Formats: sequence, C-alpha cells, structure tokens
Amino acid sequence: MMRKVYRIPFAKQPEANRLCAAPKAWLKNWYPVPEGEYCPATYGQLLRTPLALYVRLVCEEQSPLARQRLPNSPVCTDSCMEFFLNPVPRNNTFINFELNSRGTMLMGLNENGDFHCLDPALQAGCFPAASVDEKQGIWEVRFCIPDSLLHRFFPEFDPDQTLQMRGNFYKCGDSAKVPHYGSWNPVARRPIDFHCPECFGELTVSPVIREFIGSCE
Repeated sequence: MMRKVYRIPFAKQPEANRLCAAPKAWLKNWYPVPEGEYCPATYGQLLRTPLALYVRLVCEEQSPLARQRLPNSPVCTDSCMEFFLNPVPRNNTFINFELNSRGTMLMGLNENGDFHCLDPALQAGCFPAASVDEKQGIWEVRFCIPDSLLHRFFPEFDPDQTLQMRGNFYKCGDSAKVPHYGSWNPVARRPIDFHCPECFGELTVSPVIREFIGSCE
C-alpha cells in the first residue's frame, strides 16, 4: 500500500520554535460514520534531538470533549489526538501515545497484535502537556519520546543508526457529539482500526539533515 513520507528535522536542542516550524503532517484521510462526516483540521509535527523525539499535535476544534483524567484511561472516547511509532520497522511492534485536551495520556505497547498499557510512571519522562485556545477554537498537545524509553522496549533501536522509522498520526472521538476518525497515512482495515502497523507511513531522519541543522546552532 502507499506510504506517505515525513522527513523529521534534527536539532541539538528541543526549542519550541523549532518544533512549531517542523513540517506539518496533515490528517486528510477521514472515515465517515452514520452520524455524519466530521473532519476537524488536524496535523502532527516531529523534531529529533540527540536524546529524544519531540511530538506536537494540533487540532482546530471547538470545546473538545475531555472527560478522562487518569493516566491510561480511555482517552479515545474523548476528543483525542494520537501518535503511533514503530522505531524498528522490521518487526510489527509499536508504541502508541493518545492524549485529550487535558493532557491525559494513554501510553501502550502493541507486540504483534497483543496490546497492553505501559506503567503510568513512565509518562513522567514524556512531559505531556496540553493547551486549549477557546477563542481561536484550537487545542494542542506536546510530549517527548526519550531514546531511553524506546530502547527499553525496542532493544534493537540505535538512535545513532536508526534513520528510518514508521508511524501514523490520528484524530478520533468515540463519544464525541459526532464520532470521527482521521489519519495521516491511510488506514485500510475495516471496521476502522488504528492499531495496524502495515498502514504506517515512513518517518525519516537523514544524515544530511542532521549535519545541516546541527551546524546552524
């Protein structure tokens, strides 16, 4: 199947303006439901640093539903943005991050179809944060994925050698006024299922980008 490509910029420091200036992965694949089609403008951004991958997700949506407050609670029932990552594409294991507009995070691991939530204590190292601009009708979430976390669950992951990963950005709201489901790279499974690594897009960090951006510091 077709795979979109997202080229991740590299920076020595995780400055907010660099993350905001990263390429935008717009979610243009939406999956209508009987209640009607709802497609809030949504995009994701990534930034690579020497020690982590930084993620920013932004959505134009008025009054996002945000009932879930506890770590690893089912935030997909709220208005939710998600990022799924497979840092070692030769296997089908991936880690997923799902957040509502409160910054409540669910973090899980899917090992060849066997999904389980990860220890909530690990979320502290990801520094999840959220903000809502009611006037502009925009909300966003930010977090980081430390290399130490990836290496814990993907021993083959080598940040100095891994220039090719796979992943997908998602927007959903199971219990929203209008349930909706959107993705960056198309999802072929029906009924719709985001937990499908075969539908992930390509995420690349090239040595040229590393050298060029690093030299601008």
